[in-house]
Amino acid sequence: MNNVKPSIFLYFASSIIVLLSVIFKWEELEFYVKPMVVPSILFYYLQYRFRRVNNWLIISLVACFVGDMILLINDNIPIYYALVCFFICYVILIFYGIKDRIPQQFSWISLFQIIIGIGALVYVLYSIIDLIEPNGIISYGMFVIYGLSLLLLTEIALYNFFSEASKQALYFSIMALSIVISDVFYAFYHFIEPIEMFHYINVFFQLATYYCIVSYFLVRNDRPSKFSRVEE
Repeated sequence: MNNVKPSIFLYFASSIIVLLSVIFKWEELEFYVKPMVVPSILFYYLQYRFRRVNNWLIISLVACFVGDMILLINDNIPIYYALVCFFICYVILIFYGIKDRIPQQFSWISLFQIIIGIGALVYVLYSIIDLIEPNGIISYGMFVIYGLSLLLLTEIALYNFFSEASKQALYFSIMALSIVISDVFYAFYHFIEPIEMFHYINVFFQLATYYCIVSYFLVRNDRPSKFSRVEE
C-alpha cells in the first residue's frame, strides 16, 4: 500500500491548496493546481485496483474533469457544456445505485411518506430553477433535466441507505449528499446571490465528491468488511 500513498497525498494536498486559493483569491494558483485533483484521485484508484478497473468510473471522472476545466479555463464558455459533462457522471452513478438496489416491500404509510418526500424535493428543485431564471425553453429544459438527475440520485441514495445498512450504501449516500450540496451552492453563488461562503461550500464539497466517488467504487464489492479486488 505504500505506493498508493503519494497519489492520495497529492489529491488531499491539491484539494487543500485549491480551497485556500479560492478563499484568499489566489486565482493563478488555483488555475495551476486544480487540474491535479481529479487525475491524482484517479491514479489512486488505478493503483489500488491493480487487477481490474471499472471503466465507467474512469469515464465519470474524466467527464467531471472536463466539466471542471471548462468552468476553470474560460468563463465565456456556456455553462451548458459543463452541465452535460457532469450529467454524464450522474447518469453513471444512478445506474450503479439502481444496480445496488435491494427490492423492498413498503406499507401504504411508507409509500405515502416516499411520495411526500419526492414532492418536497420536486418543489425545492422547481424553486431553485425559478430563482436561477434560465433564458429560453432549451435552457430551462436543460436545468430541469439536470436537476431531475440530482433528485433521482438523492432518492436512490436514500432508498439504498434505508434498505441496507452496508458500507457501500453509506458511501453512496455521502457521495450523493456531497454532489447535491456542491451543485446547490454553485447555483446559489453564480445565479442567485454571490455570497462568498456559498462559493467556499461549493468548492469544498466538489473536491470531496471525487474522493467519495472513488471510495464508493472501491467498497461496492465489499462482502462484508474488506475491500474486494475483483470487479463484479
